[in-house]
Amino acid sequence: MSDADIRIVEATSMDEFALNERAKAVAEVLSATYPNHLWQVGWTNGNVLVVKNALIGGGKYGYTIDNATLANRRDLVRAARLAGGELLERCGMRRGAWDGDEMPGRLEGADPKHLPPI
Repeated sequence: MSDADIRIVEATSMDEFALNERAKAVAEVLSATYPNHLWQVGWTNGNVLVVKNALIGGGKYGYTIDNATLANRRDLVRAARLAGGELLERCGMRRGAWDGDEMPGRLEGADPKHLPPI
């Protein structure tokens, strides 16, 4: 799909492998929709997908998407695509490809005590 470096780091069961394949699909779509951004995608407790951008808030700020509320993989990918764009907009970055120079500004809606200085 893209030439982004997307890896599954660990899967200890078939259920976890299936979840990681869904996370990989999300990462591929984010990389294709918003190229060159440093996306981090993975699962946390309770079957919740976490989408982060490593440049924004030191990689400590992102979106969570409850997988249980989505009917299928297509809905999950769509929700993640919207979350990725929203995350870029909240810090004043353009949707689309990252040019390597544009850096995030003030992160709208974030508590400053939880974010490193920009």
